[in-house]
Amino acid sequence: MFIGKYNKSVIVTYLGVLSTMLGIYLILGYSVPKITGAIICLMVSGICDMFDGKVARMCKNRTEEDKEYGIQIDSLTDMISFIALPIVTLYGMSIYFDIALNPIITVIVLTLFTVAGISRLAFFNLGANSEDGPVKYYSGLPVTTTAMIFPAIYLLRYVIPKDIFVSIYLGAFVLIAFLFVYNFKIKKPKKNWWYITCSVLAIIMTAILVYLKVK
Repeated sequence: MFIGKYNKSVIVTYLGVLSTMLGIYLILGYSVPKITGAIICLMVSGICDMFDGKVARMCKNRTEEDKEYGIQIDSLTDMISFIALPIVTLYGMSIYFDIALNPIITVIVLTLFTVAGISRLAFFNLGANSEDGPVKYYSGLPVTTTAMIFPAIYLLRYVIPKDIFVSIYLGAFVLIAFLFVYNFKIKKPKKNWWYITCSVLAIIMTAILVYLKVK
């Protein structure tokens, strides 16, 4: 009846989309953007992305079409969650801190970030750099790492002047864009260790952000 797939093998991916859209709404839906909430949503989207493949593999009777659909929907979700949401969050910060970003520099930087991100996703969607057996190294910085990098940088807002902080945050887009497409090797961590580490870090950063927000 409907185009697409909506079974339990992709439910965690769609939950990540829900978190992303909530984060975008927290920025665009209020006259004073809810930056902390949006940053937390970014981390939640990252956790969903980390576990969606694991949940999908637990689903029995997955067809090859289901697997391919999962790969494609995951990549499209990455584009929204880890490229679009950080950009929208930067826009919210400029409003929240009442700092006028240079329009020319900002457009150039964010365009580079977007092009680098989607180029990376498209490159690996084609199966580039595939190899037999488990992948031991990432080539370049995975797009999903923005779910942890930007929240970590955001904590600097509490210890440095807001204008310097926003400049650093904008500058991070340049560095991350470069690392997206620069062909260097990053050793891929063991999955169970990585799941636990990222989940704990997300909980810790969320707790810190909430505490600093309400204190």
